[in-house]
Amino acid sequence: MNKRHHAFRSRVLAYVTAGAFSALGAAMTVSPATAQAGKVEKPDITFGVFPINNYGVVYLSIQQGFFQEEGLNVAPRMMGGNPVAGIIGGDFDTGGVTWTAFLLAINRGVPLVPLSESDRGALGQGLFMVKNESPIKDVSDLVGKKIGVPTVGGACDLILNDVLLKKGLDYKSIGYAVVGVPDMAPIVLRGGLDAACIPEPMLSKVQAQGGLRSVFDMFSQPEHERFPLIGFPVTQKFAETNPNTVAALKRALAKGLKFAHHNPDKLRAIYPTFVPITQEEARKIVISYTPEVGDFTQLKKIADMMDRLQMVPGKTKLPDVALPR
Repeated sequence: MNKRHHAFRSRVLAYVTAGAFSALGAAMTVSPATAQAGKVEKPDITFGVFPINNYGVVYLSIQQGFFQEEGLNVAPRMMGGNPVAGIIGGDFDTGGVTWTAFLLAINRGVPLVPLSESDRGALGQGLFMVKNESPIKDVSDLVGKKIGVPTVGGACDLILNDVLLKKGLDYKSIGYAVVGVPDMAPIVLRGGLDAACIPEPMLSKVQAQGGLRSVFDMFSQPEHERFPLIGFPVTQKFAETNPNTVAALKRALAKGLKFAHHNPDKLRAIYPTFVPITQEEARKIVISYTPEVGDFTQLKKIADMMDRLQMVPGKTKLPDVALPR
């Protein structure tokens, strides 16, 4: 392994312990109710969130009373620098974690158990943008460039690396910089970045403002279609100590997934309650895909990609619930 590749893998592995999220949460609670199956051991749940579209299922489940029906009082709360560390350390009972960070964690021996999917990628939801006058014309021209991403080890850099690898191009030459999504377009426009991976809801605003154009849709390749994005895990200790609570969380989130899948208008309507956009803007953005039923076997897509990019020693281990049945 050359030094550059080693440095890249070290940065990605460091995501699990160093993190790259910044967050804004709002305290919301619901009244307790009788659980459907077994008394919950821990009715008050602190749920780590981030003010982006991926968390619509959580807020929709609160609004529709799905947690309440299961005897749970769920309070969304701001996550800090590292969601995995926050869950392991007990700051949150559960919270949103990129599936890549989840797989990196369990492959390092961190005992996490997945509860539910949140969403998957959709065409047009995240684009690599450059200045209109940039010489960069397509994805191949991104080799060797400085690119802004929301986090290292997320969908943006991993999908781009995978696409370039399959083209036989030197993806390791890219310089990824973690940048707040609202700052991406201004930095690209003034020349501080060659490109940036801009997701919704900021993407629609950037496109309306002009000055940038797309060179690559991150979910445009067949192998990256409906790419699993965010999931909600708990620690193994929490699952063993609170089996009824975990079962209740799973049932509530399953209801939330199904409701969001069949009611996209209600999903859009919930965004402005926790994402800094208006109702009008929410109606225009490209939203991620919410599966009707969670399917952890989808994580094999990410594991296979991690293996191609040699992100962990040997073959990437999947949790038992993600193995083919």
